[in-house]
Amino acid sequence: MSDRNPGRIKDPETGQIDPKEIWYKVRSAFAVLLSLGVLVAGGWIIYDKAHEAWQSFQTSEDYAGAGVDPVVVTIPKGATLGEISTILVTADVVKTAKAFNREAAANEAATKIQAGKYNLLTQLPARTALAMLLDKKNMVRNWMTLPEGRWVSQQVATLSKATGLPKTDFETAIKDWKSLGLPKWAKNGLEGFLFPDTYEVPEKPKADAVLKMATKQFNQVANDIDLVNGAKSVGLTPYEVVVMASIIEKEAGPNDEDRAKIARVFYNRLNPKIFPGGKLQSDATVAFANKVTGRVFTTPDERKLDSPWNTYLYAGLPKGPITSPSKKSLEAALHPADGNWTYFTVVNLDTGETLFTNSKTEHDANGEKLQAWCAASQANRDKCNGKK
Repeated sequence: MSDRNPGRIKDPETGQIDPKEIWYKVRSAFAVLLSLGVLVAGGWIIYDKAHEAWQSFQTSEDYAGAGVDPVVVTIPKGATLGEISTILVTADVVKTAKAFNREAAANEAATKIQAGKYNLLTQLPARTALAMLLDKKNMVRNWMTLPEGRWVSQQVATLSKATGLPKTDFETAIKDWKSLGLPKWAKNGLEGFLFPDTYEVPEKPKADAVLKMATKQFNQVANDIDLVNGAKSVGLTPYEVVVMASIIEKEAGPNDEDRAKIARVFYNRLNPKIFPGGKLQSDATVAFANKVTGRVFTTPDERKLDSPWNTYLYAGLPKGPITSPSKKSLEAALHPADGNWTYFTVVNLDTGETLFTNSKTEHDANGEKLQAWCAASQANRDKCNGKK
């Protein structure tokens, strides 16, 4: 039987450290550490193998990488997440519905996927596919722009091209203009109320619905600038403000600061005490009456046309708008600049430089400057004659 005392290091008789006891303790500690190392290593191996197995399992359900080929996927209105996962699998965007559903369950925003078309890629990780569906930048959208300064009849071609609908669909809808959401004070048709802006075209558009988008935007802008109350401050009805703004829109060049000054010229001309006869004498209204586009000048014969839009023949505002004015022109009509000008002339079509005066002599001289600019080159002549 051993008389070894595991807790003794010194010899009780000599008081010296016993080397055998030290070696014994070191060996015991090493054995313990070795056992722990084996356990840890074994545990790590088990974890690593389990993790590897899980990764392998997930990989079998999901794609890895950044995707392969572009593909457009349509998510119908009211589609559930389960239905969306099936659509994605069918399009080979994700590998399995299970992978997508797992990512969707872990992301509360997944319920906010919107109906529509999306630019995606084939063979995406489910998490990436979900992120792309939640990013509106990936939505396929059909936009159309209604430019400023166009007649409604000119906008029909733009509308038809953007929507794929026949022109006749829009022409028919325009005839029933009272059903298109115009303000109650509107009259004489849709002209003036097809607000120039950029719009998103629905996937299955209808002519009347597309037109209503533009009239709705007009109503919104009119409300934003307080058009109805503002009209009172300039002594006009809301409809007359739209008429005035439409003339400003057609007469103005690229320099927006000139619009309020042009507005002042026309307000001054409406006042017989300032401008005898009270005639606006706007070539833009004559061009509208004669259905002439592009040219800077109108002819003497065109200015003789008997039309309620001919402001060379008739005093006051024309019968109705001559285009759909922009917000800038509506604001100019409501807030004309201060000044005594009764004439204005654009003397450079490239820069839009416009000269204002209350002198007929100066106005005639400015007209000669415009004629000289038009004659300076063939390019200038083409611009003045509407051959851009």
